Amino acid sequence: MPYLVVAVVFVGALCAVNLLLTLAVIRRLREHSAQLANGRSTRPPLVASGTALPEFTASASDGTTVSQDFFTGPTLVGMFSTTCAACHERLPEFTAWAGQLGPGRALAVVTGDPEDAGVFTAALAPVAPVVVEPPDGPLARAFQVSFFPTFYLVDDRAVITAAADAPDRLPLAART
Repeated sequence: MPYLVVAVVFVGALCAVNLLLTLAVIRRLREHSAQLANGRSTRPPLVASGTALPEFTASASDGTTVSQDFFTGPTLVGMFSTTCAACHERLPEFTAWAGQLGPGRALAVVTGDPEDAGVFTAALAPVAPVVVEPPDGPLARAFQVSFFPTFYLVDDRAVITAAADAPDRLPLAART
């Protein structure tokens, strides 16, 4: 009989702990749902408009040297990663906008293994110089990229005027 009492108390305590954990998970899910409903995401914020780019230098696949001097007018910059599924989805949108802006008004940066960047380079090279760099490369650091894909508008003073997670969320219509 004492073993039966101990077993019942143990199962009861186990059920109580399970109930508390389930309630904690439900509370956490409600918090995330509320954040999503309010338009807030768990992504880190994008770099603020008005941020000046720090000194950097990189070489594009076409031989173009990219630094602050590259920006001679409003320029669309796309930051892609070879390991990012959303980057593949946004690629056609970026190439369409970059094609409309004309020569010298777009720059693409692909982060990842150079062998894996071939698909991106082939698609982006007709519309923009393409810089392939390792994770946390000089351009990713300069633009303070915290997630991919990220898109920027940069003015002729190398100052970021807008940032978004999709090209169509940038004020591009006024630039074309």
